[in-house]
Amino acid sequence: MYTQPYPNLFRPLKVRELTLKNRIMSAPNMLFRTASGKPDDYYIGYIEHKARGGAAIVNLGECPVCDGGCHTPGPVMDFEFLPEWSEVAAAIHEHNAIASVELTHAGQKAKPQYNKGGLYGPCETVNAYGARVRAMTIDDMEMVADSCAAAAEYWFLAGFDTVLLHFGHGWLFAQFLSPMTNKRTDEFGGSLENRMRFPLMTLKRVRERVGPNKAVMLRISGSERTPGGFDAVDMAEFVSRAQEYVDLVEVSVEGLPNFFANTFEPWGQNVDLAETIRKSGKVHIPVFALGSILAPDQAEEIIASGKADGVSMSRALIADPYLPLKSMCAKTDDIRPCIRCLTCTESDNLKRHFICSVNPLISRESRLGFGDDVGKAKFRKRVLIVGGGPAGMQAAITASERGHEVILCEKMDKLGGMLSFTDRDSLKHDLRRFKDYLVHQVGKSAVRVMLNTEATPELVERLKPDHIIVATGAVPIVPDIPGIERARHVTEIYFGPEDFGDDIVIIGGGLVGIEAGMHLKNIGKNVTVLEMQDTYAPETKMVYRAGLVRKLEKLGLEVITGARCVEVLGDGVKYLKGGGEYVAKGRTILYAVGMKPNEQPYFDLYDKAPVVQHIGDCLKPGKVDGAVHSGFFAALDIGVV
Repeated sequence: MYTQPYPNLFRPLKVRELTLKNRIMSAPNMLFRTASGKPDDYYIGYIEHKARGGAAIVNLGECPVCDGGCHTPGPVMDFEFLPEWSEVAAAIHEHNAIASVELTHAGQKAKPQYNKGGLYGPCETVNAYGARVRAMTIDDMEMVADSCAAAAEYWFLAGFDTVLLHFGHGWLFAQFLSPMTNKRTDEFGGSLENRMRFPLMTLKRVRERVGPNKAVMLRISGSERTPGGFDAVDMAEFVSRAQEYVDLVEVSVEGLPNFFANTFEPWGQNVDLAETIRKSGKVHIPVFALGSILAPDQAEEIIASGKADGVSMSRALIADPYLPLKSMCAKTDDIRPCIRCLTCTESDNLKRHFICSVNPLISRESRLGFGDDVGKAKFRKRVLIVGGGPAGMQAAITASERGHEVILCEKMDKLGGMLSFTDRDSLKHDLRRFKDYLVHQVGKSAVRVMLNTEATPELVERLKPDHIIVATGAVPIVPDIPGIERARHVTEIYFGPEDFGDDIVIIGGGLVGIEAGMHLKNIGKNVTVLEMQDTYAPETKMVYRAGLVRKLEKLGLEVITGARCVEVLGDGVKYLKGGGEYVAKGRTILYAVGMKPNEQPYFDLYDKAPVVQHIGDCLKPGKVDGAVHSGFFAALDIGVV
């Protein structure tokens, strides 16, 4: 008899007329593939991938309920588009999952370019985009409540099973619930009772429109985690009133670094909020926890301990949509872990081109197929991969899956490449999990691994490969500063000797220098980072940067921007700033001013096989996404002729 390894996580749950096959909800996330108003094949494939992977509920993200509330272009509720949206619902249903749509209204956070009718919110203000926001009238509230009800009716007509009303993350209804944004003096402001009035009116209107049998879900922020804001006790009171109209509540949190937590935050950072609400004695509908729930063991413990009735996962199911099925089948070692780098969010919002650093297939299903099965190559080749970092390992894994004979040469005594720094970094636990996952996948594959082996022309001649992939990474750029011979590259704190002393100066405040400085500060060192530009880590984007800045400030890392380093001394670094000359004192001087491709092995081997290519950092230095994606797609190209 089979023993389910996660009996609580995979226990079915009844929600009104719906039966959830397990306790995992695929949380909504926006994709700009719907910016035209309707889904394209990429979007349908992406959503179906989530359903195929085993989640019980699959949510479409961020459907604006009416004009005046859009913060991004999104799905349009037009009768003309019903066939396309019905196809999305069908794609979810075909895999025995429940189809849901998140309904949103941005309120005062809406962007003016997407709203023809003007912006409105609880109170008159000017929003972050510099647009004037007027205070809502009762007629406005009636219109929005009716719009939410009409939106729910539309999506049920399109074949969806439920809707998720977004009352969190600082959107309109959270703005009314918050005493920090709701300064009204009428019956819709002041006390919690009054601040709940419009949100509850809207939920009542939705229930009246869809009738007594349809399941309706609610997303809230369990707390603002800010003095003067609402907390979990307030939200327990709100949910106790809202449960007359809704059947399940998903608990998130307010604040950008909170609901988009990066790798510096703990896992499950909102579970305490869900637990407070669930155990308040007032709430009798299922409570789902949301926020950095990344592994089945973690999810099982949350449910088994009674902290929540279920879990909602977003980025974990982007990194690996098959997490539910792999967990159910006790294949957890094969779950591709999320590294909480937020590339998914940044790429979609800033470039309108959604990617995941660790999963090259996600959102590309319409042209590449689903999930883990990449298919067999037309012709089997003998493949030599030079370099065992993330690019080389991903290329080896994918090439082996496609049926090639793969030999992986690594000159060090273990796989991992530059990601091996995570073995000693005190903050990069998520990235270490991913590095270990790649090493494990290589180990369980048919790849022949040759450690402590340099791919010399003589070795290549002996192996006689049909195809060579060079993945030898990058090498540090050495700054042209007098005395630089006294300094070492920052990676030596991970790969070099233990003793660096307590006082350290880092030349270069890009992301590498900053995160190295944060690690050193975290283990008790005194660290000063010198950055020539006016902004440190300028390559980081809004969402990841918010968490980076918060962690940096919490650690108390000293960063001096606008500092032009002019000399490395025996006991520090001389730099110029604002017309003055200063010295940053430190026993150990490190530098991190960029990397350049380690291309020489590629030029040495370019004519040693019919096809030779270089990938990852030895092609173009970058981050994990560049390494993994280049390795994956290089392997797909092997054996087509």
